[in-house]
Amino acid sequence: MARRNIFDPLESTREPRWYVVRDAHSAVIDVRLLPAGTDLKRVFVAAMLERIDAGWQLGEFSSRGGSVFFTRGAERCMVAIEAADPGQPVGYGAAHLTESPGREG
Repeated sequence: MARRNIFDPLESTREPRWYVVRDAHSAVIDVRLLPAGTDLKRVFVAAMLERIDAGWQLGEFSSRGGSVFFTRGAERCMVAIEAADPGQPVGYGAAHLTESPGREG
């Protein structure tokens, strides 16, 4: 029986990815473009070690989700490898196909 393909957000890809650090309110603190073909697992582990070395406490993490949470005192942040540029608006579903004020059709 063939095994089901399991999605791995840290698998190398031909598409760019973004290294994103967000604060406790999901505001972007840092973002870096990761070119296609980047070893995403290496970037993820290096980010974890970088934060730990800077005095952050490792919290929950998910290699399946490509994210890890840290705390330092009252501060909390999340480091993630994301497939979408956090600087661009995200269009879900078919919203971009409908008429809206200010949208030229």
